[in-house]
Amino acid sequence: MILALCAVIAGGITTWFVTRDDSPDFCRGLAKDSRVQQLVAAAHQTDPDCAALGRVLKKATMQGEEEKHSIKQAQAMKGTLLAVDDHMQRSGIASLNEEFSSPLADALVEYSIDVYKILAPGSFDYSKRDSPSDPPWEDENGAHVSIFQKPLMRVIRGLSATPSAYAELRLGVTRSAAHALATTPESAINADGSLGPSGPKVNAWPLGALDVIADNVTDNLSKERAAEWKNRVFADLTQETSLNFPSYGNGAEQNIVVTWKNLLKSTGSDHVVTHLHEQGPVLVKAWGKGIQLSEKRISLFADEARFSAESSRGTMSHYLR
Repeated sequence: MILALCAVIAGGITTWFVTRDDSPDFCRGLAKDSRVQQLVAAAHQTDPDCAALGRVLKKATMQGEEEKHSIKQAQAMKGTLLAVDDHMQRSGIASLNEEFSSPLADALVEYSIDVYKILAPGSFDYSKRDSPSDPPWEDENGAHVSIFQKPLMRVIRGLSATPSAYAELRLGVTRSAAHALATTPESAINADGSLGPSGPKVNAWPLGALDVIADNVTDNLSKERAAEWKNRVFADLTQETSLNFPSYGNGAEQNIVVTWKNLLKSTGSDHVVTHLHEQGPVLVKAWGKGIQLSEKRISLFADEARFSAESSRGTMSHYLR
């Protein structure tokens, strides 16, 4: 079946997606999957279209407050991700319908810390619970869920055909990366100048994985459509930039994120993908400056982050082949 590239103009706002012409059949089949069917039934839906199914899954998997979902909702998200991946593989599609993707991406953003941890190396609490049969768990920070990296990469790739979905997922993981850095004090630096598992090398790896997804989406679009996708992502990522944001001491995580967003905005949409590839080093530099490291040490850690992101792009790209 033919890959359809569609741009739909509605109410003066451009929304577009990359999907196959059998997307209604995909959503219909997904709704009948046992892992999803129970959620559809609980919502009193019968044979929902893609938009309705997306809304059902969003309501079943998110609480509405970041990282505050329940164990039951986390289990629903795990089942949903695995079911979506299974049906994508069975149908042979890489891109999902926008009306389905947008609400599911909204829900997945609430699981940004889980996405970050799943994609990052050395996340033992996640790697030991990533089997399809492993249930979610709860700690002092709330309920968490884990799946294998490969299905997560494929599902995020499917959602990311919609540029707004990619942008919000990227921002969610960016905030998680900034949080990981902001909670890494100068005292965590070893005498030889190295950092442990929470250092920049680990931090940049999930960002490199999301680079792979952006590259895969744009590589499968025409030059014009790829430019449109990049423009939409750039516009969404650079919303709410400001020269007036908290000092590092008054809001470390926000300081790191806004520093990066302001720099991205200054580079322009033509270079958005190149700048995303450099996101890890930029975040590390903002962190290093915030805790007043020496320029030499900041440069060292930024180089480690750059190497980590490059390695991630080489490794994680195999999941989308």
